[in-house]
Amino acid sequence: MKKGFTLIETIVVIAVIGITLPVLFAIIFTLMRQQLKINRLSEIKREGDYISSVIENTIKDRAISIHSGLPANDSTKICEEALSFSNPATSLYFLDKNGNWFGYQFTGNNLASESADLENPSINLNSSNIFISNFTINCSRNTVYSAQSIQISFDICYNTGLPNCESTRPEEITFLYYQSRIKLRNY
Repeated sequence: MKKGFTLIETIVVIAVIGITLPVLFAIIFTLMRQQLKINRLSEIKREGDYISSVIENTIKDRAISIHSGLPANDSTKICEEALSFSNPATSLYFLDKNGNWFGYQFTGNNLASESADLENPSINLNSSNIFISNFTINCSRNTVYSAQSIQISFDICYNTGLPNCESTRPEEITFLYYQSRIKLRNY
C-alpha cells in the first residue's frame, strides 16, 4: 500500500485554499474598516457630548446675563428685551452672580472655555484628534416673562490630517452635528 497524497489530491487542496483565503481576507479587511469607523464615531460622540454638556451645565448653573463682548457690563448686555434675538456669533460672554465673566471662544478648529479665572484663563474643550466647525452661539428672548435662551450648534469630526476632515477612504470620514437650547435660570 502506498502512503501519501496523489498529485490530484494536492492540487485540489491548493485550489480550495486559493479560493478560501481571498474571501477570508476580504471579510477580515471589511471588519477592520468597520471597527475603525465605530472607534472614530465613538470618540467624536464622546467629545461632542462632553463639549455640549460642559457648555449647557455651565450656562444653566452660572449665567445671569448675556454679553456680546468684554468688558461684560450694561453696554454689552444683549437679549434683555422681549422679542430680542442676537445674530449667530462665534463667541458670547456671560456674567455670573458673583460678577465674574466666562464665555466660549471658537478659533480655527478649536473651542475653548474662557473665564476671568487668572489661573486657567482659557481651556480647550476638544482634543487635537477632533475638529470643531460651524460653531455658532446666539441668544433670544420671546417675552418679558420668559427666560433668555441660548442656542448653540456645531459640527464635530475626526481629524484625518486633511482639510475639513476629508479622506479618500470612506471609513475614515466621521461627522456629527450638535444643536442645543439652554434656558437661563431666573435669579
